[in-house]
Amino acid sequence: RRAGVDLKAKWEAMATTYGRDDVSVRLVDHSNASGGRTNMYSVIMTITGAELPDEFVIIGGHLDSTSNNNNTAPGGDDDASGISVITEATRSLFEIGFVPKRTIEVMAYAAEEVGLYGSKDIANRYRRNDVNVVAVGQFDMSNFKSSTRDIYFVNDSNAIDPTLTGFFQ
Repeated sequence: RRAGVDLKAKWEAMATTYGRDDVSVRLVDHSNASGGRTNMYSVIMTITGAELPDEFVIIGGHLDSTSNNNNTAPGGDDDASGISVITEATRSLFEIGFVPKRTIEVMAYAAEEVGLYGSKDIANRYRRNDVNVVAVGQFDMSNFKSSTRDIYFVNDSNAIDPTLTGFFQ
């Protein structure tokens, strides 16, 4: 819970530093989430789109870390690295005065390591509320060399727009 509260404060301070009145930051409580419970918070920073505010672009990473042997979890890599990428990317956009066409939500998901509880709960809430999500990018273990591929793409033809995949490639 503390990580979520601290990140919320950091993102709010960042928005204030750059004078962003189009930004809000909130905690999402998943204690009664369907599909699994956690006492962790997810954090969502919303940057309201100037032209298409009802179209949402989601950029995220998970906030938690775990260890199989009860030692200190590898949080710096999995996934403080992803949270760092999305935070620094957002800060850089603020620095140049970028105003998005669509609404951007930067998300730090809770409880990924124990069953994707935070992201599943948010996705279910957005589905129930007909939130128009047009694109999603996920950052996990950024700059980690564990395979021959640097980027992975989901290839579910029912959910993926090939044009958007091509843009990222």
